[in-house]
Amino acid sequence: MQNTQEMPHPYWGFWATIGFGVLIFITFSLIQSVILIGYGVYLQDWTLNSDFASSLNTLVFNGDAIGIAEIPSALIGTALILVFASIPKVISIKDYLKIYFPPFLTIIKWLGVMVLLILIMEGSNILLEREVPDFMSKVYGNTDNFIILWIAVIIGAPIFEEFLFRGFIFEGLKQSAVGLVGATLITASSWAIIHLQYGWYEIITIFLIGIVFAIAKHKTQ
Repeated sequence: MQNTQEMPHPYWGFWATIGFGVLIFITFSLIQSVILIGYGVYLQDWTLNSDFASSLNTLVFNGDAIGIAEIPSALIGTALILVFASIPKVISIKDYLKIYFPPFLTIIKWLGVMVLLILIMEGSNILLEREVPDFMSKVYGNTDNFIILWIAVIIGAPIFEEFLFRGFIFEGLKQSAVGLVGATLITASSWAIIHLQYGWYEIITIFLIGIVFAIAKHKTQ
């Protein structure tokens, strides 16, 4: 007699993917917030004096605080992504997140696409006479340790965000009823929304970059 038992689906469903994705991001944000507040308390000699509340508002522009908070929260957030991707136990984490090393010529091709995109963005900035976002200027102008800040914003945050948006959420949604188009739009828009520290122009730009990243991920795995 033929065995008609189906293999369990290797991916979480639509709502589970969204729910776990939100949970991971909330955890990441909470860890980041706790570390920022702890850093603020440390700057105030561990006392809650009258200036403490106002000083906390300046922490969001403190490059040192951002660097110190971003790295551990990104590490823990990425670890959670790997845990949730491993729970179904039908395929490996590598296969779940589609983490493969593409051929060299493919890398060159998509690097060329990104260079072209950057040139278009910079050209638009020049034509529209847009300056560097105020948030970035304040952060980079308010740090004594550029190494930690650069590790946070160039390595820590991008790895976490790509594992979450173009990894866990994108691949999960792509396998659901919304398909490739829905997964691309949802991840690009949600990725843009979390960058509310920037202006509308930068948020739109991030959304468009998110679409390009999703296409690159789908094409190259």
